[in-house]
Amino acid sequence: MSVRAGSNAGVLSGDLLVAPKRNICIHGFCKIFTNHALLFLFKPQLFVTKLTKTVPSDLLFLHTTSRCLCCLSIFLSCCPCFLQVSSWINNFTSFPTSSCFLQLSAGLPLGEVFSLTLSSQPLRGCASKGLHSLSPSTSVLIMGEVVQMHFTTVDYVIFALLLVASAGIGLFYAFSGGRQRTTQEFLMADRSMSCLPVSLSLLATFQSAVAILGAPSEVYTFGTEYWFLGCSYFLGLLIPAHVFIPVFYRLRLSSAYEYLELRFNKTVRICGTATFIFQMVIYMGVVLYAPALALNAVTGFDLWGAVLAMGLVCTLYTALGGLKAVMWTDVFQTVVMFAGQLAVIVVGTSQAGGIAEVWRKAINGSRISGLDLNPNPLERHTFWTLGVGGVFLMLALYGVNQAQVQRYLSSRTEKEAVMSCYVVFPCQQVVLCLGCLMGLVMFARYGEDSPLDKGYVTTNDQMVLYFVMDVFRDLPGLPGLFVACLFSGALSTISSAFNSLATVTMEDLIKPHFPNMTESKATLLSKGLALGYGLVCLAMAYIASIMGSMLQAAFSIFGMVGGPLLGLFCLGMFFPWANPIGAVVGLVSGLVMAFWIGIGSFVMRMSVPTPAPALNATALPLFDNITTTVMNTTAKSAGVKALYSLSYMWYSAHNSATVVVVGLIVSLLTGIHMYCVASGHVAHHYIAASPTSVTLQTSLLFSFLSSFMLEVITELYVLICFQNPAVRTCYIVFR
Repeated sequence: MSVRAGSNAGVLSGDLLVAPKRNICIHGFCKIFTNHALLFLFKPQLFVTKLTKTVPSDLLFLHTTSRCLCCLSIFLSCCPCFLQVSSWINNFTSFPTSSCFLQLSAGLPLGEVFSLTLSSQPLRGCASKGLHSLSPSTSVLIMGEVVQMHFTTVDYVIFALLLVASAGIGLFYAFSGGRQRTTQEFLMADRSMSCLPVSLSLLATFQSAVAILGAPSEVYTFGTEYWFLGCSYFLGLLIPAHVFIPVFYRLRLSSAYEYLELRFNKTVRICGTATFIFQMVIYMGVVLYAPALALNAVTGFDLWGAVLAMGLVCTLYTALGGLKAVMWTDVFQTVVMFAGQLAVIVVGTSQAGGIAEVWRKAINGSRISGLDLNPNPLERHTFWTLGVGGVFLMLALYGVNQAQVQRYLSSRTEKEAVMSCYVVFPCQQVVLCLGCLMGLVMFARYGEDSPLDKGYVTTNDQMVLYFVMDVFRDLPGLPGLFVACLFSGALSTISSAFNSLATVTMEDLIKPHFPNMTESKATLLSKGLALGYGLVCLAMAYIASIMGSMLQAAFSIFGMVGGPLLGLFCLGMFFPWANPIGAVVGLVSGLVMAFWIGIGSFVMRMSVPTPAPALNATALPLFDNITTTVMNTTAKSAGVKALYSLSYMWYSAHNSATVVVVGLIVSLLTGIHMYCVASGHVAHHYIAASPTSVTLQTSLLFSFLSSFMLEVITELYVLICFQNPAVRTCYIVFR
């Protein structure tokens, strides 16, 4: 729709309100802007009086806020580097008009600013009649059947501060200390990091924005059964601490895939590296694009402005500051994530009537789940799928993923690397509890009438953002805090991907072919690789925008590839007779099996009508809580369809087991491999200080793992029988 400005007064064209155009010199504009800013800061009452003499009271806040934002937008437009920020603010000043708005709009004194190019972006929202009072925080304008939620200046400032602080940390480490002049400093933080930053960086690396959006939606829809995933954190972090970390750390590796060459040969190393690169390149673009898409759909937040801002800032501090900047930025972003989630929970709980009321409504709504001991692997969520299948998911993340291994190896000592896993354990529990509690607070607010059912949002992931905008409607700045929380998760994941990809590319693909490369050239090339992967991430975000329904499949790839890589490392560490041929064939078999099941289940879901929303029947959070529609898993499947109905929590276990079984069979058929003594097998306290003197003692490993499994089984039995006083008394005496 073309919009033309009037000459003296604001005119209406179609459904858009347009201000007249006036020629105002820069000096005059600066004077007006400065006066408005000073009045707003020091004499807000006089500011309101001067600007709103002819404005009806119902539109007081909308007019004053729009006036300031228009002036600020023009000011920012004078500087090319702020053009994108200017477009964000212009989007905010766009508001549709309706028949009930015509008379009220006639007296708006907008003639002192340039003409505005407005765009109407109506969003689905609460059904309402007439024109209601406006929120001082999110500027929600309700007319007819439409609600528009937009951010205020304060919200944009908070989001901008997140980006500025992240970039500032990168610049600080780029020009301080050793100034990232060696590959050890740039890629490994000079192996000088303490336990705290390593722990929080481990936590933030895969606490992505989609996880922050997915967990509350999962609990809102299905109940608190998802909380039992926390049971998997114990072994999922204990095994890496006492099995994987000692092997990697004592061999003084830079890339986890160096181990594969020591254990097998260079071919296996390249296969593992290529698989990891494929996994992370696909994943990082989607992680960048998906939360921005959800935010844009609910709030009108500029989609590509957010994507470009995050991608470029993340690339900047990763390429300049190296791993040390990435890890300290993760620490800052972790604090922001906790602050954003806590703010939502505290305010939402208060508005719901207190935690007791939230709990009461959750119980009445059947959202407090009990212990489901159904052993059927086709059931989506049971104690076994979450508590046992989740262990393999955690091992794929915290055991062998390069992004996490790199953080272990950056620790000052092996003891601190192990301790970081112990610190992450309670932090992961807190994060899980916050997500579950936010879901219960959402249920206390909306009950069974979810925003998704009413058509206010189109996906489960958008419900959390809708809830946040609803809760913070009267609290300026807090929506911006949650957006900062949301994108902190994305930034931490993406920056870790950039740095780990640069590391494996340099250490596994370039250095072996150029052994005489000088340290300065290697460091410069590493920085170039980080920059290059940042640009690739932006390209992948664009590809994700045109993938349509295949976006869900792209999310699944991360989980599909993690299991086979875990199986490859387990094959090398725990089975001394496995040979290189078995390792390669096993990895390929695991990947084929993973994609067969993953793509098959995706196609089957697309071809079957979706059942009505019900408990345990409508949303599946894939590997890290990306929500997609699935069939009800309680329906009986046979043959291959049963394999497609396998719970997603068992994917890593199934795929890693495929690699191990096929690898062992092929190894036995092609000849047992005399493994390298530097491969670093089994329990850490039996590994000598010199990695060349490592010997295999498989029985010790089995004893080590069996003792923990016995402890878990004992604790589970007590958990089941704890209602019986006699059992409890006997257990206490026995202990």
